[in-house]
Amino acid sequence: MDPPASKSDYGISQPASASKSSPEASGKAPNTSAQRVMASIQNDDERLLARIGYNQELRREFNKWSTVSYAISILGVLGSVPATFGSPIAAGGPATAAAGVASLAYTISQMIFAAAVMNSPQLEDGSSAFTPSALQTVLLAILILCLFGTICSLTTKALHKIVLWFAPINILASVSICIALLVLTPNKRSAEWVFTEVTDGSGWGSKGFSFLLGFLSVAWTMTDYDGTTHMSEETHDAAIRGPVAIRSAILVSGLVGWMLTVTFCFCLTDYDGIVNSSTGLPVAQIFLNAGGRTGGTIMWFFVILVQFFTGCSAMLANARMCYAFARDDALPFSSFWCKINKYTGTPVNAVWLVVVFCTCLDLIGIGSTLTIVAIFNICAPALDLSYVAVIIAHRVYENRVRFIPGPYTMGIWSKPVNLIACTWVVFISVILFFPTTKPVTATNMNYAICVAGFVGLFSLSWWWIGARKKYTGPRTKDIIDMLPTEDPDDMSFP
Repeated sequence: MDPPASKSDYGISQPASASKSSPEASGKAPNTSAQRVMASIQNDDERLLARIGYNQELRREFNKWSTVSYAISILGVLGSVPATFGSPIAAGGPATAAAGVASLAYTISQMIFAAAVMNSPQLEDGSSAFTPSALQTVLLAILILCLFGTICSLTTKALHKIVLWFAPINILASVSICIALLVLTPNKRSAEWVFTEVTDGSGWGSKGFSFLLGFLSVAWTMTDYDGTTHMSEETHDAAIRGPVAIRSAILVSGLVGWMLTVTFCFCLTDYDGIVNSSTGLPVAQIFLNAGGRTGGTIMWFFVILVQFFTGCSAMLANARMCYAFARDDALPFSSFWCKINKYTGTPVNAVWLVVVFCTCLDLIGIGSTLTIVAIFNICAPALDLSYVAVIIAHRVYENRVRFIPGPYTMGIWSKPVNLIACTWVVFISVILFFPTTKPVTATNMNYAICVAGFVGLFSLSWWWIGARKKYTGPRTKDIIDMLPTEDPDDMSFP
């Protein structure tokens, strides 16, 4: 969990001993410095930001619709479902995929080359005349990362105008593609086959376990939905709009993702041919079978476009996390990475740090596909486990730290939902660390657990060796001492 870059979407924590009494009630004279500080804070967004130790540095341009659009685009079901559809189909059959509904630059690169394969001549044995090399895939991925970085370096106002279109295009393209596939695909599969056919394609000797392995698709797609929290310093009324956007994105993306997955299953006319497609992505072959080269390429273009939107959104979230860590002096050379560009009003240095870091990761793919896949495989469980860590920490310390709920709360449903969330994340994370096929060899081994172990060991070592002596989190003291004590009943929200 990154250090807060804005007001909390969940509430404000204070020490249990904090007093709610005002200066007047305690018989003390009002703090004139505090009055001046409060007078300079224009609205509740900046007021709460000050209470957790930050001055407003970024411009608030994101409104209700652009925030929801951003939340939907970072899930990007039209891009993510086709990219991962092959895993549940190969492991457990169509019922696995239908039940469950970053490597983004690398994935987009693979998608673009899949389009090239779709339009290349066929050899006598039926294979494609063009096969992209690892070097070509990585170089294209680096170019895409640079495009992400360029877009994310724009002003917040420009980003608001661009992001506003991400969700409508995603949803409309998804619905249109589903209709086109169902109309153009002959001899579609029956509903009974789609919803009941479960196979043991994993080799583990259990249809039930193969079914669970198929959740890789939904786990990879339905994650990173906390992206709006990283943009909250640039969002009007973030304490309300952030949580609402997350809830809306999960509902919309879950529905659209399930619709896409079921449609793809109905169109699995040649099961073996599609799963073993020369394009490398089964959904690309489904498009090719239904629409031919022209129609298939047009549909595939929108898949790539939506995946590009997802990449931009993810880059934006990562850059804001980097900026937030640097602002808390948690990174080497933090003073440089947390600088706000005077022309754009955004943390451009942090954006390009993320671009360079992601480029280094993608370069690994030139020498070892196994290593890069292992790194990508850790994304879903790592993100989900980071969410659970915050939930557990809150429950452990809720009686030691006074917690003032924000304007958006789940009330009595909070604890049951927390329990379900923690149980599910731990369960699915264990499943995602298993190899997807058996017998397990050096080639098909899931090395994500090794990457997770390395990251955990490195992080703990870094913390105990020196970071714990330097990192203090939000610099709240200078500002909090100047502010009057907060009464939650005195806080207004639109």
